[in-house]
Amino acid sequence: MRDLVMRIVLHFTCLLIFSLIPIWAFSAERGFSFAVPPYANPVSIQQQYKPLVDYLAQTINIPIRLTISPNYISHVMNLGRGKVDIAFVGPSPYVRAKDKFGNIELLAKFQMKESINDRVVIVARSDGDIKTLDDIDNSTFAFGDYQSFGSHFMPHYILNQHGLSLKALTAYDYVGSHDNVALSVLHGDFDAGGLRFDIFQKYQNRALRIIFGPVAISPHVLVCRSDLPATQKKALRQALLNLDQKDVLRAINKSMIGFA
Repeated sequence: MRDLVMRIVLHFTCLLIFSLIPIWAFSAERGFSFAVPPYANPVSIQQQYKPLVDYLAQTINIPIRLTISPNYISHVMNLGRGKVDIAFVGPSPYVRAKDKFGNIELLAKFQMKESINDRVVIVARSDGDIKTLDDIDNSTFAFGDYQSFGSHFMPHYILNQHGLSLKALTAYDYVGSHDNVALSVLHGDFDAGGLRFDIFQKYQNRALRIIFGPVAISPHVLVCRSDLPATQKKALRQALLNLDQKDVLRAINKSMIGFA
């Protein structure tokens, strides 16, 4: 009987001890997740961010796995609910996650030549009739993801500022990503569309031209869960600020010069 009592006491003591161990202790053991929204095709995102993820994992000595969110909503929800440890976010997802959940913290912002990833452009086919915003009236328009600042909210705002409501368009749709906006316009599925300037640069040698912009927007950033231990947040931030490996930076974007 005494042995049974001792086993029960030991069992509940262990449960109490493990309940007091902070969740980040297990996070560090299993590794961190680094999430990116689906602003481009998955293969491209893997090629862009795998070198950075490998660099961070080696520098802070914690395994990090790269994940691509299925859409912007799940990206915000997973980040806000603590299912993601580190994430790349644009202005709109950052504000939504911060307002709804509050438990995210800035690590560093992306820094590129001439801040090309902090600008938005409106584009059309270079061999088409649309040369200015005025020509978009009674045309079709491609937005990216509904939750995206650079491929939806900002282009929508630009149209409104120039007297072009959605009702003035023949049709419009959300095609999912910045890359899809460029490809949809190139393929003739839509007459015009809005996207980030750095994504446009990937296609500028094809039949695509800027009809408005670039327009400055808030910077894209890396964030983490607020409840990560201070030592790990400091290590992540310092690793980003110290990053000077040109191959890692250029994998993300040829014009990238670092983090700030």
